[in-house]
Amino acid sequence: MSSKALEKYLSHYKGIDDPHLRILRLIKKKYFAERVLYPGCWIHLTPSLVFPHVVYVDFFSKMESMFSDQELLEYIGTNSVVYGESIIKVHQTDYKDGIDEKKGSFDLLISLSSGFVSQYCQSYLKTNGILFVNNEHYDAIKAYVNEKFKPIGIFTSNGKLIQQNKAIQEYFLTKKNQIITSEMVIENSKRSPSKAKYKLKKKANFYLFSKR
Repeated sequence: MSSKALEKYLSHYKGIDDPHLRILRLIKKKYFAERVLYPGCWIHLTPSLVFPHVVYVDFFSKMESMFSDQELLEYIGTNSVVYGESIIKVHQTDYKDGIDEKKGSFDLLISLSSGFVSQYCQSYLKTNGILFVNNEHYDAIKAYVNEKFKPIGIFTSNGKLIQQNKAIQEYFLTKKNQIITSEMVIENSKRSPSKAKYKLKKKANFYLFSKR
């Protein structure tokens, strides 16, 4: 019988059947990312199936015990494509309070439904580093209005990567064909996504940005 930690990970994220996995592999291959920062990760260890050095950040009370579960770590190790030593580091804290990591030292910043990660953790990402983000908590549009980030791609619902600049820009237009602004992001953040004041004309599953 599997440990509770492994069962929970497989139940929520499906392990090697995680739909994020193919995209993370593409990011690794295309951008040569090695060091990854994942604030607001919960128990989503899938990045460690792909990247050799991943730092996970979350404040839930059982994080450290979950991430040190032997069966869960063995599952990750067995199915990982990483060659050599794999580093999994944990910070049990709120990413908004800052973390003990070197600024500008990460190749990839992951933001999946965990608030404004791009705002609070951008300093840890190196110049030309990649932000992989969804917009469930408005962080994709937050990054779009941030001059530190440049949109470089979107993943459609069928997993297709679009990188043509004109096509990308269409995903940051409101239904009234307005370009999303900082003021609009602030207004939206006061509401749940279903009640957003400024809804996007097109919705992508995931977005890619490069840090300037």
